Amino acid sequence: MSSLANRCALVSGAGRGLGRAIATSFVEAGATVCVVSRNAAELEDFVATVGGRAVAFPADIRQPDDLDRLRDAVLSEVGVVDILVNNAGNLVKKPVVPLPTDGPVGQPGSGPASVAMTDDEWDSVLDTHVRGSLHLVRSFVPGMLSQGRGRVINIASSSVARSANLTVSYQVAKGALLQLTRSLAKEWAAYGVTVNTIAPGHFRTSMTKALHDSPEGQAWLRERIPMRRTGDAAELGALAVHLAGDLASFITGQTIFVDGGETL
Repeated sequence: MSSLANRCALVSGAGRGLGRAIATSFVEAGATVCVVSRNAAELEDFVATVGGRAVAFPADIRQPDDLDRLRDAVLSEVGVVDILVNNAGNLVKKPVVPLPTDGPVGQPGSGPASVAMTDDEWDSVLDTHVRGSLHLVRSFVPGMLSQGRGRVINIASSSVARSANLTVSYQVAKGALLQLTRSLAKEWAAYGVTVNTIAPGHFRTSMTKALHDSPEGQAWLRERIPMRRTGDAAELGALAVHLAGDLASFITGQTIFVDGGETL
């Protein structure tokens, strides 16, 4: 792996799943890692597991007061964040308008399609993925620009290259991250700050546990993934380490799919 010694990373949504895997890989590569999540217990468990180079910052990135407190606490603790990973996310599996069926429409295990998402549910998804990422960028990228070096990695989804029923709000939010990546990468390229997106395919996380654990879900996954397997979170972490390192300094504005060939 690339060395991230003497670098500080901040990973949102780091208490579990892919965010935790990325944060673990950063620690293993030598970085100091600020882990952010709404769940303080998960963060404390992570810090206890990896040791002294991780610092927990419980916060809800959808809340302006939490964001201000997070920014002040992190900058006071570490000075400058060199690497920002926008990973925090949520998912609502409901249609935009009710569909005239109660039968299966989305992935195995999806709920009834006859109940539409509410405005609050829509806002919750967009606020977490897009608004939260934007505010973290505003909080920590100025320091990167001042020092002439920095990395921003947005975590999207392979679903941006296809479509999936009952996840419109999620796909819209992830699509916005792709355009945010391209726009900010061009705006900051002259200042040594790169911006890239990782678009994972199917990995077993708490969000997708039901799908991965059911025989029906396993069969559905094997059928659609050419490699006939799902991803290992460590594989995603290794890519994040590379993008965060010096050897990736000429890569910016890109979306890299890690999906076993599903979007081919």
